Amino acid sequence: MKKVLLVLVVLLLVGAGGVGLFIKLRSQPSMEKKTIANVQAAGSLKEHTKHFERKVYKIADNIYSAVGFGLANSIMIEGDDGLIIVDTMESLQEARDVLAEFRKISGKPVKAIIYTHNHTDHIFGAQAFAEGGEPEVYAHENLGYYVNRLVSKMKPIIGNRSMRMFGNFLDQEGLENDGIGPFLGIGPDRELGYIPPTQTFRDKMDVEVAGVKMELIYAPGETNDTIYVWLKGPRILMTGDNLYRSFPNLYTIRGTPYRSVKSWYQSVDIIRDLKPEIMVPSHGQPIFGAEKVYAIATDYRDAIQYVHDQGIRCMNMGMTPDQIVEQVHLPPHLAASPYLQEYYGKVSWSLRSLFDGNLGWFDGDSATLQPLSQKDNAQLMADLAGGKDNLQKEAQARFDQGQFQAALQLTGYIIALDPQNQDARGLRSQALIKMGEREENANARHYYLTEALEIRDNFVASTGDVKSSPEMVHRFPIEGFFELMAVGLDPVKSADLDQKVAIRFTDAGKDFTIHVRRGVAEIQPRLLDDPDILVKVDSKIWKEMLSGLRNPVTTMAGFDYEKGGTIAFAKFMKMFKTPAPKLAFEPAA
Repeated sequence: MKKVLLVLVVLLLVGAGGVGLFIKLRSQPSMEKKTIANVQAAGSLKEHTKHFERKVYKIADNIYSAVGFGLANSIMIEGDDGLIIVDTMESLQEARDVLAEFRKISGKPVKAIIYTHNHTDHIFGAQAFAEGGEPEVYAHENLGYYVNRLVSKMKPIIGNRSMRMFGNFLDQEGLENDGIGPFLGIGPDRELGYIPPTQTFRDKMDVEVAGVKMELIYAPGETNDTIYVWLKGPRILMTGDNLYRSFPNLYTIRGTPYRSVKSWYQSVDIIRDLKPEIMVPSHGQPIFGAEKVYAIATDYRDAIQYVHDQGIRCMNMGMTPDQIVEQVHLPPHLAASPYLQEYYGKVSWSLRSLFDGNLGWFDGDSATLQPLSQKDNAQLMADLAGGKDNLQKEAQARFDQGQFQAALQLTGYIIALDPQNQDARGLRSQALIKMGEREENANARHYYLTEALEIRDNFVASTGDVKSSPEMVHRFPIEGFFELMAVGLDPVKSADLDQKVAIRFTDAGKDFTIHVRRGVAEIQPRLLDDPDILVKVDSKIWKEMLSGLRNPVTTMAGFDYEKGGTIAFAKFMKMFKTPAPKLAFEPAA
């Protein structure tokens, strides 16, 4: 009875259910597919969809590539007494679909898995291919670091922007393709199954599995952990995401750290140096013929270097990012390449990222050192127009003239002054749809269309209730969970607090102290003197609770409190909450 009363008190403290208080690997909203009536797609993007027809390509007598089953490909190499899988899809569901096709070719056990890099669409189907066994898992030594960033302080906003970019809320009419694959299979009906690497390397590694000799080669490009898989005998090269049938995503609008443009084209040069007869990318169809591979790789690396060199040249001339994107365009012979159409990456985005990666946010214009606030700038525009009503009229006029970008910007000013102005919000939604319809870049199209839906249906995109197995959650380092807590601290609730909470993880032999000190949560990987609360708990239980796999109310009631108690601890934890992203154009609360 005492425990029941305690749970009720905790519920009152933290709110019914309490799950929303905690940093989660999964989030609450469902991912219902939504319709935009009669939405159109650019003809070139529709044509590009054919590149991702669901099919298993025979590369050689013992090598097959599954294209069109998800965002990425999965590749099977058949050896004497087992299989090697290169990249494992984005979820267990997509992986099982691929494995079913591979099983029509070979029933041999999977002896090894190779991750070309850390992205979701390459690693989270691994458990399906393992089929309960324990295959060796090969990857670059950096991969673990980047996977661990899944439990990342940036997860809420990157998840939010990813769902827009990949069009996960769009129905089949809205989602034409994802630029490098047909779709990204992430959502509440998907389950993730990652297996950590068992073998890693730095520069090169010679491997023999089931009689198949391979060389793994470090080739940083789209990520800093990308590797190539080189089969020297048949001269077949698997290149991960360093080359696909689109201008490369030198910057991704979902948000990532700076991608080294120079490293990327230097890694494409490895392809040219090896001169493979067949190139098997991890997105889209394989490329056959040494001369064709070499020619495509040459144009690809030249396009990347051109953007790099001309972008830097313009920076050194004192140009701002806005000026640079007006100046730098691919030369005609590169712009005409079918492998450099802007279905996934864009030259303009790449140039902006190049500027920020080399010079930072300041564009050199003194007016941007301390710009007007969003609201003050909007008021300036309204004053110049003769009031908000005139801004609305001008926005409508620009829309009617087909100037949809102008309509977007003008409605942004109106909404900054009047967030619930339904005329402006409605017009903005219409302008976003028009922008999306004429956009051949899949990422831009989906971002426009999804934001239009968010305005229309009053929601904010999120990753939904993606299922992660307890085993997968347990693999993430405990340090990442504490980092997430620190950036989730409510500065108002903690403004006058000075409190230390120590947590001893009995199974892991690790201790941590969270010292909340007037708006800052200092995390120390040890017990500090004289904590206000001291808790003993199994690290797995702690991770499951923070990941939403356990009810936090009943879980906290079951902790072993050496000092303090459940109510005090629940009150402390109430200060931490995963931020909920808003729509970027809306004023901050």
